[in-house]
Parts: sequence; C-alpha cells; structure tokens
Amino acid sequence: MKTTKIMTTAILCIAISATLVLATHTSSVTMNPNTWAKSTAKSVTITVTNNGGDNINRIELLVPETSDLKPLYLIEDITTPSVCTQSTTKRTNQFYPYKIIWDCTGITDGNSLNFGATITSPSASGNYQWKWTTIDSKNVANSGTVTTTVGQAPLSYFTISVPSTSVAGNIFKITVRAYGDDNLVKTDYTGTISFSSTDAKAVLPVDYTFQPSDAGTKVFSVAYDSSGNQSLTVKDSTAGISKTSTITLVKPGSAVDIAINPADKAVYVGEKVEYKVLAKDSFGNSFDVTSKATFAKNEGGSWNKSVFTAEKEGVWVVIASYSSLVVGTTLAVGKGTAPAETPTQPINITPTVPEKPAEVTLSVPETLTIAPGSNDTMIITVNNNGDKDLTGVEIKAEGVPSDWVNVYPVANDVPAKGSKDYLVIVIVPANETESKTIEFIASSDQGLTATKSTSLVISSAPTSMFTFPKNVLQLGIVIIAVAAVVIIGWELWFKKPKSK
Repeated sequence: MKTTKIMTTAILCIAISATLVLATHTSSVTMNPNTWAKSTAKSVTITVTNNGGDNINRIELLVPETSDLKPLYLIEDITTPSVCTQSTTKRTNQFYPYKIIWDCTGITDGNSLNFGATITSPSASGNYQWKWTTIDSKNVANSGTVTTTVGQAPLSYFTISVPSTSVAGNIFKITVRAYGDDNLVKTDYTGTISFSSTDAKAVLPVDYTFQPSDAGTKVFSVAYDSSGNQSLTVKDSTAGISKTSTITLVKPGSAVDIAINPADKAVYVGEKVEYKVLAKDSFGNSFDVTSKATFAKNEGGSWNKSVFTAEKEGVWVVIASYSSLVVGTTLAVGKGTAPAETPTQPINITPTVPEKPAEVTLSVPETLTIAPGSNDTMIITVNNNGDKDLTGVEIKAEGVPSDWVNVYPVANDVPAKGSKDYLVIVIVPANETESKTIEFIASSDQGLTATKSTSLVISSAPTSMFTFPKNVLQLGIVIIAVAAVVIIGWELWFKKPKSK
C-alpha cells in the first residue's frame, strides 16, 4: 500500500515538472544601433522578443561597468511602452543607472516590444557585453547577453573632390573620402563603392573595396568625353549611402571636322547671308567656331566678319577655314531684290546664272530634203570651245538605218578653240516616203560628246521621164556652165577675123 502511494506521488511530481518545463519561455534582446563612435550619444532601440512559452512580465537590463563598478555607458531619456512601467537602479553617489527594469502586463508568445533610451558610449573603443534577464508570469527567468561595439563612427557620407573644368577625353584625378556620423574621416572604412555619371561616355573606375591602408581616403582617375556640365556619383550599396559630386564644366576637345551653315543657299543681289561654322571633336562634341573662322574673299560679294553681301549674279563658292580645316558651300545669286515684307518667310529664288558654253558643239543644217531613191550631201562642223585639243572625234547618226549615212573623214583631231568640217552623204532608198529625224552625235577620245538633229524631209520623186539625183543635176549644170565659158572664150579670142 505504501509503495503504491509513493509511486503515484512520484508520477505526479514528474508530470508537474514536465508541465513547468514545457511552460518555460524563450526570449531574445537586441540593440540597434549596436556600433557607434567613442563618447558619442545615440538614440538606441532595445527590442525584447518572446520566442515561445509563457508571457514575459519583467525585463532587466544591466549596463556594462568598470572594475570599480561605474557604468561605461551613460543612460538617459528612457522610453517605455504604455503596457509597461520602468524603474532604474543606481549605485551610491552615481548619477547614471547600472540597471533598467521594465514591468509589463505581458509579452505574449511570438510578439515583441520596443524600448528606447539615449545612450552615450565609453571613451575607449572595444566590445562591451550587456546582460539581460526576462521573467515570465510563472517567475521563470531566461538570461543572455547583447554586444555593442565602440570604435569609429559608422559610415555616414562621402565627399568627392573634382575639378571645376576639364576637356573632353582628358584624364583627371578625384579624391573620395568616407566620413562617420561624427564628421571625422572614417579611417577604418572597408566598404565597396561603385561609380556612375551623368556622362554616358565617361571613363569611370571599376567598383573598388577600400583597404585598411587607404585610411578612408582614395584617389581615382576619371575622364569625361561629353561636353557640358557633368557630375559623378559614388555609392556604397550595402550601407545605402551615396554622394554626387559638384559640377565639372567639360569643354570640347580639338576640332577634327568643321561644317558651314547655311549650305547651298540662293539669294538675290544685295541680300546678306550670315554664316556659322560649327566644329566637332573626336568624341562628337559640336561647338561654334564662327568668331575664330576665316572666310575667303569672293568675287560675288563682300564680307563683314561672318556676314556675306551678295553683289553679283552667279554661283559662288563660299569657303571658311578653322585650325587647318577647310569647308565650302555654294551660294546662288539671282537678279532682282528680295521682297521687303515678311522677311521670315522662305524666299524661293531661281537665280539667273550665266551658262558656261559647252566644250563641244555641232553645226548641222536644220533641214535636208531628198527625193526617194536619191542622195544628197551636207557639211557638219565640230566646234571645240575648250582649252585642250580633242583627238579621235567621230560623228555617228541615229534615227535612220546605218547604211543611209556616210561620214568623211571617219575621225578628226580638233584643236582647242578650233573646228573641223565633216562631209556627210545621205542616201534615201527608192521605196522610202516617210520623213525622219537624224540625230548626229560627236564623241572624242577625252569622253566629251555633243548632239544635234536634222529633219530629213523625203519629198515625192519627179514625174518626168528621166530623173537624176540632185547632186548629179548640180554636177551637170556645172559642166554645162564651164562648157559655155570655154565656147565663149574660143569665139572671142581664138576666132578673131583676119586683118586684110
């Protein structure tokens, strides 16, 4: 009987103990921030979390102390949630507490509460242990520590030194410095920074991780390639801190090309044209060099700086030069004067420009009349209006069959400013009655050509019994005329009456 009671009591005690063990809570305490500079006051958030088990009703936080029991961190302005009350414990003759106590209605399973305080760090760097204890509603305690670090202040911002001006493509130096929130250079900074710029063509450093030997300061090389106001940005993505530099005015580089504007313009005599000369550097930056450009003299008008006054009709070449670069355009000057009204409206001008004579021309009869079945001759003259001799000048005919036209000589050399005649025989078949147009084409070894047309009129054949070609008839008339002259001379001179 006694043995049974003892066993029952043991089992009951084990069950109660197991119940108590299962009810014991687990907790954690964190402080944010947990790193700051020496002798620096920070607003710190203390977070208490119930990770499971019974409700937490009490939190005790012990401040790290010196060996002679003086608090290393100075606690002020403690804040407490409305569900809690707060008290502190100080040692004799000490102003700052070494313990903070919060009594709460309960932090339930899986929930947290935030407490706050203004805390000033020690004057010596190092790692410091804070002890904490949480007590649940069954008066079961759970303890742990949280570490804070004192050293240099955490990264707060960067500074970037850049030049106020630069030239496109020129490399210059920049200096990047890391600062803590105490406004001192953070000589222990070992973060990684990246670079970006307003200039899409800029030559920037690759991502860089600061080394302890950099002591928070590093010099980099940069080049802007686009003209204008440019800047760059340094960013530490991990810390979420970035800095944009001041503006650098980037000037264009040396000119490698120039252009003139307006191009191929047409104006009236007396009208003015203002020209601009734009240069480009090797990076494509454009800049105005009109004031530094030189404009060549022109017989068609006069210059006043970059303004040209048209004075003569014709097509003139406008030439500008800058830094050994030359550019040109045409200006067509026509008769008349520009309308005075609506000067902003575009003026459509068709200038009267003296035509330059063709270098080769043909002199060809306009009309040639031939009866069917007969032939006729004509003279074609090739005129060389140029300053150079022409060789191998040939004449070909188009518009009629090739056997209708014969040209003598086949080829000629025509001297400069001279001319040569060609004999052309045109033969019309007896069955052809329709008039034609013959196009004569002259060509030379130098590639110069000229064309001229003749209307070939084919008239009806004579109705007499005998028909002769026109040139045969002409030849007959000439023979008869010569014979008549001979007979008349014979009678007058050789048959004089004899003297008695």
